[in-house]
Amino acid sequence: MTFLDLAKQRYSERYFDSKPIEKEKLNRILEAGRIAPSGCNYQPQRIYVIQSDDAMKKAVRTILN
Repeated sequence: MTFLDLAKQRYSERYFDSKPIEKEKLNRILEAGRIAPSGCNYQPQRIYVIQSDDAMKKAVRTILN
């Protein structure tokens, strides 16, 4: 598969299910994000794993303010 093929097949999810993600899948997602390339590794990133309703409410309040 070429990069162009991959780019054409990408999809950005806009709606999310409230069902928790299995730990194994979450670990794979986090690992993919950790090793994904960025511009000369100069683009800082923060990844938040929110697992409780209270943490989700706090995150939403922070984003909206």
